[in-house]
Amino acid sequence: MTIDKGILAELVERFAEAVAAVSRLNARIVAGRTERRCIEAIWQTGVAPADCPRE
Repeated sequence: MTIDKGILAELVERFAEAVAAVSRLNARIVAGRTERRCIEAIWQTGVAPADCPRE
């Protein structure tokens, strides 16, 4: 079986785009969890934990 180089290049490019999209989604999930954890700590204690972002 042979595959045209142009088609293979497009498949590889699409795969790279999908991997990047999953990576961005994972970063958003982690950020959301961190935000919820920090907000919960602020509500319970009145101060943000040291490892929470200051932005």
